[in-house]
Amino acid sequence: MPLPARGETDINAQLDAGLIQVDGTVDYALSDPERQAIHELYALYDQLLGEPNPRLDMEALSACNDALHNAYDQVQKGGRLKSMRGSLLRAVRECPLCGAAPATTLDHHLPRAQYKSLAINPRNLVPSCQPCNRAKGTVVPSAGQGMVHAYFQALPTATFLRATSSYIDGALAISFYIDDTVVPSPLHERLTFQLTRLNLDERLVDSINIMLFTLKPSLEMFRGLANERAQIQEYLRGAARSYNKDFAWNHWRSAVVLSLSECDAFLDDPWTYLDKPLILTEALEEDVG
Repeated sequence: MPLPARGETDINAQLDAGLIQVDGTVDYALSDPERQAIHELYALYDQLLGEPNPRLDMEALSACNDALHNAYDQVQKGGRLKSMRGSLLRAVRECPLCGAAPATTLDHHLPRAQYKSLAINPRNLVPSCQPCNRAKGTVVPSAGQGMVHAYFQALPTATFLRATSSYIDGALAISFYIDDTVVPSPLHERLTFQLTRLNLDERLVDSINIMLFTLKPSLEMFRGLANERAQIQEYLRGAARSYNKDFAWNHWRSAVVLSLSECDAFLDDPWTYLDKPLILTEALEEDVG
């Protein structure tokens, strides 16, 4: 399901906050035709579901493009549009792109540098974590690439995020993919691009380890039982159903535990992995330019 679109306020009030300083100094005085054109632009953006289109480059806004681009600075912490920022970030409990980290930044779905007039349109501002924001960069959605729009993209209510598990000598490796039997083109190509662009196979390693070690106390109940393997398999399947319910369909947690429920090597001996100390990779500081 798409995210609920939050952060919308009265468009004129939002424009005033972005373009007029607290002391009344006007950074840019919008004309009435420009205000009307911005209203039309935002409506067109919704109509196009956030997809790039030459119609979004309105000649009527050519004079105020730079001012709107620069007004995004007021969306940052402490800026005059901080309330909009807070509303957008509070709408999610985790980054909608990776599902593994808090959303602490706002990403321009259509890049700010190329779509200046949309710089403070809340529908173009997607909550994200810093690593996802950095990895996504300024890519523009097109055929076979780009991020799906968190506010507009309707996704199948079926399991399409899958994972494969490699388990050798207690070493576990998880790789994600999009099931092309469930998701048709071109959505499959875009989701696959997003998965690769965000490098989730590597970035989710620590999150996967933490999740599985969190499950260990429950799995311990089955250790040594005659039907240990069957009990662990059923528990993992139940966990997948629970994650689908609690974290929304096609969350990476569901894909991981479902994959392990089908991994014979893991089911035969999960303890070689689970009895090791939990060791996390060194976290790298991320910053968004």
